[in-house]
Amino acid sequence: MHGDRDGLRGLLVLLRVLPFVLLLGCPAPDLADRLCDWEEHPANPLIHPPAGEELLGDPTLVPPADSPDGRWHLFANSLAGIHHHASDDGVAWERTELGVVGGSSMRPHVFFEDETYHLHYERFSGFGDSVIERRTSADLETWSEAVVALEPELDWETEPQSTVGNPYVTKLDGEYRLYYSASGAELPDTGFPEPLWIGMARADSVEGPWVKEPEPILGPSDDDRWRNHGAGSVKLLDETVDDLLIALNNGIYVSDDGVTGSAIRVLSSSDGLAWEDVCGEPVLRPSLTEDWKQAFVYGFDTVRTEEEGLRAYFNARDGWVPGAERIGLATLVE
Repeated sequence: MHGDRDGLRGLLVLLRVLPFVLLLGCPAPDLADRLCDWEEHPANPLIHPPAGEELLGDPTLVPPADSPDGRWHLFANSLAGIHHHASDDGVAWERTELGVVGGSSMRPHVFFEDETYHLHYERFSGFGDSVIERRTSADLETWSEAVVALEPELDWETEPQSTVGNPYVTKLDGEYRLYYSASGAELPDTGFPEPLWIGMARADSVEGPWVKEPEPILGPSDDDRWRNHGAGSVKLLDETVDDLLIALNNGIYVSDDGVTGSAIRVLSSSDGLAWEDVCGEPVLRPSLTEDWKQAFVYGFDTVRTEEEGLRAYFNARDGWVPGAERIGLATLVE
């Protein structure tokens, strides 16, 4: 009898610990399980264009940990230039009176290092001509005069349009990298172009000079339904996952029925040059059931918070022509 009871106790103990033994022996969840489930904020869209305008897009963030006043700061462009927004929680935003850059400036990105904010953005001198400029600030209020950081020079940067833009600056392994978009593909149902290629340049200092990779790192592909018309833009997450670089990318596509669009996907890379799709499908895409993002989901930036994890701020367009653009928020479900 005692032997039977001891055997029963042993079986019960085994049943209790077996799930933990199995859990310890299981491999870590793959990238798709960890990076592909995003939840949009119920109050989207959070930020609307200034009065009298129809567009506000390409947000870039300074989180409270990096800001001079412990608040959230967001920069985004309308057709009148780049605007400055502030928030206590990153959800309810107010437009400040501190304008940054006037008209013909768009697609900003802020890189923070050594108590200095480096604002890179695309400056147009004509409909099909642009450069990337840089300004600096110590307080997000007063900005230096602009200097040109990057110009279109290579064949794939100058045809059919001579543009470089959508800057994203980061520091990897002791070197600075500038990811950028170049040239443009016309969208037949909107009347405006979207970026055709994505390139990358390196430098020893955030001030440059930048040495470009001779060929683009991303471009349109007939085999990719979500990037068959243009590369769009790319921005990296601040952290690696399984020693891989992770980025968001909004490719430009034309559907089988000839309608253009853009959707955000997650990419991974071991070197920051060759990129692979992680999720198979976009994690943020247009939806005909949501009025504010029926046509395009594109310009974006990411930031990690201690409370909510990884946030992605993005802008979306509600139609083709005409169309209005607003900014919303999505959070990675981790």
